[in-house]
Amino acid sequence: MSSTKLITSNAHDNQSDDELQVGLSAVKVHRYTCDSNTDWPTTSSSTTTTGDGTGVIIKDVVPRSMYYYDQYSNNDDDDCLCSCACCRCECCPTVSDWCVRDPYGLSCGFTTWFLFIFAQLVVVFVILIPTSHSTIFNLINLVIFHVLEFLAVSSHYKTMFSNPGTVPLNDATPENIFKYANGTVVYRCAKCQSIKPPRAHHCSVCKRCVKRMDHHCVFVNNCVGQNNQKYFILFTFYTCVISIYALILLGIHIATCIKSDWTACAAWSPPTTIIMLIFLAFEAISFSVFTAIMTGTQLYSIYTDITGIESFKGEKNDARHHSSFITSLKMVFGSQVGLTWFNPFSKPVNLITQNDERVTFDV
Repeated sequence: MSSTKLITSNAHDNQSDDELQVGLSAVKVHRYTCDSNTDWPTTSSSTTTTGDGTGVIIKDVVPRSMYYYDQYSNNDDDDCLCSCACCRCECCPTVSDWCVRDPYGLSCGFTTWFLFIFAQLVVVFVILIPTSHSTIFNLINLVIFHVLEFLAVSSHYKTMFSNPGTVPLNDATPENIFKYANGTVVYRCAKCQSIKPPRAHHCSVCKRCVKRMDHHCVFVNNCVGQNNQKYFILFTFYTCVISIYALILLGIHIATCIKSDWTACAAWSPPTTIIMLIFLAFEAISFSVFTAIMTGTQLYSIYTDITGIESFKGEKNDARHHSSFITSLKMVFGSQVGLTWFNPFSKPVNLITQNDERVTFDV
């Protein structure tokens, strides 16, 4: 389901009919009858119930950021910093087809790239090249390290600049509403003016509704959703592997330096070498632990078929018992099981059906 459950207009007697607080979401309920003889309203400040019970019932889901902004802010100006035609989001076709213009997220994303470059410089110019290892040893480890780094950075780039599966803006039009049968309850995002598919949630940073949204990650400056969860998992997985690999090379280097009384590590002074190795060790340990936890969390989320935001809100998926773990993995990595699952440049474009929910990867 979406971020809220079905609510009747008399669900809470101690609250007003048009504003209800449900869990972590603020919900504004509207009941409209959509037929060819009446104009379909786009906004309403009160709950309107039809007497004949026909038509489509539309319930506006108000994002928390919008709800509290309306409650406590007197500024009526649009806080959108986007210059694109949609004028409702901060996602613009700048570097690629998708870029979230969040200064804090962009700084975190570029900092991640800087840390990768720092680790590369230390491994290459402090650990491998100056040390008196064999040429074959240095060459093999240089190739392995750079392949892992390329896969990790590529996965990060794909996660950062891929559309996570946003719902089209302003698609809650009468033409689309008329496609639903009479009596159907349709959820509409009050911010995007979009029909919310099942399990879609609104991101206050991206300012868009994202299908199967798991969470918003500042380190990739993007939401992790239906279309880019594969890239995010590959990013955390390859980062964890390369961090452990760097720790192994670091341990071998320290043992070699101590055994030779620093004669095999004469390219850099002992204090400089120790400082660089300490920073590399701290970075590698932090990254390996964090990314290992994130990879495990993502795989567990796929296994239970419950996204991170659904788990945080306490929502459960009773249909999980009817699908296997492989079927859930196909929802993320694509229906063709193979090495393409580990390829950050392979898009999961195949159509998959699970739990009566049709999913298309429209990337």
